[in-house]
Amino acid sequence: METKVNYVLVGLFVLVLTAAAIVAGLWLASDLGVTRYRPYLAYFHESVAGLNPSAAVKYRGVDVGLVRALSLDPADPTRVQVRLDIADGTPVRTDTYAILKFQGLTGIAFVELEGGAHGRPLASPLPDGSPAVIPTRPSPAGRLDEAVSRAAARIDQLGARLAAVLDQENIQALHHILANLEEVTATLARNRENLDRLLTETARFSRDLAAAGESLPQLGRQLNRLLTDYDRLAAQLIQAATVVTRLGRQLERTSAATGRDLHQALLTLEAEIQRLSLEVGASARELRRLSRRLSQHPNALIYGSPQPPPGPGE
Repeated sequence: METKVNYVLVGLFVLVLTAAAIVAGLWLASDLGVTRYRPYLAYFHESVAGLNPSAAVKYRGVDVGLVRALSLDPADPTRVQVRLDIADGTPVRTDTYAILKFQGLTGIAFVELEGGAHGRPLASPLPDGSPAVIPTRPSPAGRLDEAVSRAAARIDQLGARLAAVLDQENIQALHHILANLEEVTATLARNRENLDRLLTETARFSRDLAAAGESLPQLGRQLNRLLTDYDRLAAQLIQAATVVTRLGRQLERTSAATGRDLHQALLTLEAEIQRLSLEVGASARELRRLSRRLSQHPNALIYGSPQPPPGPGE
C-alpha cells in the first residue's frame, strides 16, 4: 500500500518556515543596531498644527529623535505638551531650547533643537523622576503671526483715533482755525510796515537801554565827586562865616562911626554867607537823595520814578 504525500501541506510548511526565518533575521538585524532614547518634555505656547506623532526631532538639522505624543497640558490647557524621544548621547543642555519649524512648502512640522553652549550641564530628569523639560521659543511663523496681529491692532486703534479726530465737530473747528489763521496772516501782511517799524524801534530802545545801563556806574561816580565838592564848599562857607563873625566882634571895639558901618556890612555879608551855606546844604541833600534813588532804581533814568504804593482804601 503506497503512502500518499500531501503537497499542499508540504508547501505550506515550507512557506511558514521561510517566513519565520526571514522574521528572525530581521529581528536579529534590528537588535544589533538598536538606538536608546531618553524622554523629554517641551511645552509650546502656540499652535502645533502640522506636528504629528513620529515627526522628526532635529538638532542643528540632524535627526536625533522623534515626537512620541501630543496633548494639552493638564496644568495649563493654553499650552501644548509634547513628549520627545531623543537619542541617548545627544547634547541636550540646560540652555538648549526647542523651536517649531516647517519643512519647505509641505507644511510638515518638526521640532528643531538649538542652543546648548559647550560646558553647560546636560539637562537631567526632575527629582520626582519626570522627564527633563526643554524650554521653547516662538517659531518664526508664530512671531510673524504675532507681529501681524499687533500691527493690525495698532491700525485699528489708529483708524479709531482718526475717525474721532475727523468727526463733524472737529472738522468745523479745524475750518474755524484755518479761517482765523488766514485772517491773522492777512492782518500781518497789511501791517508789515508797522511791524518792521516796531521791530526797529525796539532794537533802538534796547541799544539805548544798554548804553544807559553802561553809563550808570560813571554817573554814580560823578555824583559822589559832586557831593564831595559840595561838602567841601559847605565847610569852607561855614569857616568863612566864622571868620566874618570874629571880625565883626573886633570891629565892635573900634571907633563908633567907622565900626558901625563896617559892622553893618559884615552883618550883611554874614547873612549872605549863611544863606549860601544853607542852599549848598540843601543841594547836597538833594544830590544824596538822587544818588540813593538811582542806586535802588537804576531804570528811573529811563522809565522815571516808580509809582508810590496805594494808600489805605485806594
